[in-house]
Amino acid sequence: MVLTDIESGGRFNFAKPKLEQLVSNGQLRTIARRELPTKLTFKPLSTVKKPKAETAEDVASKKEMQRRYRYVQGAIEQSVPAYTEKWLTPYIAQKAAEINDSGPPSWRTLAYWNKAFVESGWDKHALMPKHKAKGNRTKQLPQEVHDLIDEVINEYLRTHTVMRYQKVYDQFLEQLDTLNAERREADLVELKPCSYRWIVNRLQNMENKVKS
Repeated sequence: MVLTDIESGGRFNFAKPKLEQLVSNGQLRTIARRELPTKLTFKPLSTVKKPKAETAEDVASKKEMQRRYRYVQGAIEQSVPAYTEKWLTPYIAQKAAEINDSGPPSWRTLAYWNKAFVESGWDKHALMPKHKAKGNRTKQLPQEVHDLIDEVINEYLRTHTVMRYQKVYDQFLEQLDTLNAERREADLVELKPCSYRWIVNRLQNMENKVKS
């Protein structure tokens, strides 16, 4: 079976059992066509804007993003058994020769690229070099930040009976620092934290749902 990235045109070839495995372990999720945003299925000509002229930096950043994407895409397609030195080192050597890349990533860097790619919902832009991604942020929190917030809140609720908003936020910031240290090593843009008020609103909404 073939999956196509509707934005880049990248194609992933999977055997049906492998595809089912990716869905079952959460690396992929299915969605009905009617749930897709309208802009993905219909784009009126009146809303099409002329693309801005690309700078040399834009071109270089997209080229680097595509290079990283080819490594990640290949590892997923080949169903690398584990993202460890033993399995990734020979794969990287093979892929570098295939795409004629004289500066292949280390196995640790590729492992983190894959992690960032999967956690972003398979968004290729998660592989954008950090110097470019800094100017490409939106107000919406990245999926990685949402996931980290969920992990922190769930762990706090599991180990505490009294909710302390500031403690939850402090734990979130601490774990975000750890995550960003890994992203710096992989030359990925650091994730911005949400505000303290955002966490408070989230927790209060959860408490209200429990009460109701």
